[in-house]
Amino acid sequence: MGLTASSLNLTQYDVEEVQEYCGERFNHREIQCLYKRFRSLDKRHKGYISEDELLSIPELAISPLAQRVVQVFHNINFKDFVRMLAAFSDRASREEKLEFMFRVYDVDRDGFISLSDLETIVKHLVGSSLNEEQVAELITRAMGELSAMREENKQKEKGPSGNGGG
Repeated sequence: MGLTASSLNLTQYDVEEVQEYCGERFNHREIQCLYKRFRSLDKRHKGYISEDELLSIPELAISPLAQRVVQVFHNINFKDFVRMLAAFSDRASREEKLEFMFRVYDVDRDGFISLSDLETIVKHLVGSSLNEEQVAELITRAMGELSAMREENKQKEKGPSGNGGG
């Protein structure tokens, strides 16, 4: 890709490459606008956005999960910036949105959302408004509801005759 930290404009090839990289979630004009925004965030023209620069995005800074998002996407280049934002696009699939959230919730990056991961995320979300006991109760209840949903889905998959639907 012909992008450099000091590039003022994207070529048609650059735009097409970014479009492909983000799964065609943005059109030419949108990518040009995102590039302009990226360049304004990249204060020192390094070619990537640092954690502090990411946190200068007001919509991100007010999120209780801002620190987690920044940890996942620190020192992000333009292509990855667009791919990250693609998860928020109306054109993104449910799976893409879930993948983004999974990356944020998988705190220890082991490929699973564990009880520990969930506890960390809940603490980010509720701050100091709940004590440790209330957080533990909330997580236990959430895990119980998840287990019930899984069981319900298993029953649906089996079908009315109990043998996989037919």
